[in-house]
Parts: sequence; C-alpha cells; structure tokens
Amino acid sequence: MFIDYYGSFKFIFVSFVIWWTFLFVFQRMAYRFTEKRSWVKDIVLTFLQTAFVIVTLPVLAYFMR
Repeated sequence: MFIDYYGSFKFIFVSFVIWWTFLFVFQRMAYRFTEKRSWVKDIVLTFLQTAFVIVTLPVLAYFMR
C-alpha cells in the first residue's frame, strides 16, 4: 500500500527527510523563546511526528477514495 502510494523507496526516503526537516525547523522556532529544549528531544520528537505523517497519508488517501 505504501509503495503504491509513494511510488518507490527513494521517494519515501526523500519525503521523510523533507518532512523531518520542515517539522524540526518549526519545532525549534516555536519553542525557541518559551522554554529550553534539548536538540535530542526535538530530533526524536520530530522523527516520530514524521513517521506518523508518512504512515497516515496513504491510509487517509485510501479511505478518501
């Protein structure tokens, strides 16, 4: 199902890196002034968010057809 939606593993990897970068930058900017957070915590959190996005997009596309 995931390969059918994304096309290839390379596209999945590139999508993952783009989403991870976008979410990481947004996470660092959003909490820059309000609280001090470690880089490791932000990297792990955005990794999990990206994995969730990559997994749920094909599922949502399947149910919306």
